[in-house]
Amino acid sequence: MSKQIAKKIDGKLIAEKILLDLKAKITKLKRPPGLAVILIGNDSASQLYVRNKKKASQKIGIEFHDYLCGGKCYPHITENEILQMIDFLNADQTVDGIIVQLPIPKKFDSQKIINRISPQKDVDGFHPQNKKNFLASKPGIIPPLMQAINEALIFTGENLKGKEAVIVVNNPIYSETRKKEFTDLGLKVKITKPGPNLANETRKADVLVVILGQKNLIKKSMVKPGAIVIDVGTNLISKNNWTGDVDPKVAQVAGWLTPVPGGIGPMTVAFLLKNTYEQAKNKLQ
Repeated sequence: MSKQIAKKIDGKLIAEKILLDLKAKITKLKRPPGLAVILIGNDSASQLYVRNKKKASQKIGIEFHDYLCGGKCYPHITENEILQMIDFLNADQTVDGIIVQLPIPKKFDSQKIINRISPQKDVDGFHPQNKKNFLASKPGIIPPLMQAINEALIFTGENLKGKEAVIVVNNPIYSETRKKEFTDLGLKVKITKPGPNLANETRKADVLVVILGQKNLIKKSMVKPGAIVIDVGTNLISKNNWTGDVDPKVAQVAGWLTPVPGGIGPMTVAFLLKNTYEQAKNKLQ
């Protein structure tokens, strides 16, 4: 068996430092920040993400409100009722951040639901206004996932200028902003979807980011030796046993690799809570 050569990007360690800093800052606010998370359906990865967000929020003093619907709780909720729920949360002055956990069941219009969130409370950074601000390099809320991926790249200490980046993604909600952010870092960026020519694209990548939700899709034969591999996928393989979109054997060829669990996930949660804190601070000042 080949020896592992990839260095681990320890997202758990990075996240702990961010959360400790936030905990100290939150104690100085007039009231705790409030975060509302709407979970629609029974997606196992989404349920894990919400549990992790709740646990981290409670650890640092953020008031966490979870709204579970469209699954076992409130199974027959309508899209209009979800929109009314968001209106209620938009009006609640103690709620500083609102997110709808993606993906949601296909019978609902994801973008319509996201658009209903007030841009000032859209701590996921998916509202068109926040996206527009970002693409125009104006101040706004930066998606936590984007911040997490950037933090992972910074952690490596590698010089990225002029390097090839390939982002493998199905959901266009992640694509445009990610491309701009990577271009700003000096990377040449290609966005691609899974298909027959996927390996030809991924083998060119000095930085490979995979955001799919397809367990172990990326094999070591598909990765350029020494590449930085950022695995955003979280897939349930058995009870309490998770794997990413990247086969763990990729560690035998990659230079750097984010583990699953313990990589991008904890950092994304930490940056979500950082966004929530920032919105609360801005409101309370």
